[in-house]
Amino acid sequence: MQNVEGECVWWSDEDGWGALRSDDVESEVFAHFSNLSMDGCHTLQPGDRVRFDVEPFPPGQDGYFFRAHDVTPV
Repeated sequence: MQNVEGECVWWSDEDGWGALRSDDVESEVFAHFSNLSMDGCHTLQPGDRVRFDVEPFPPGQDGYFFRAHDVTPV
């Protein structure tokens, strides 16, 4: 797993997931609310800066090739 810094591209509180982007990863990264490491409501807003671990995601899963873990606001 690679630890990178990036930002939230979009987030859906209704669905509980969204996408992150980092210059260190070749495409957007799937992020689920259960992988957000923060107090209170586990949510992000577009443009929020975050650090996260990234790993390959099963090809074609929801259109994402990478998944985020341990997402922490910067």
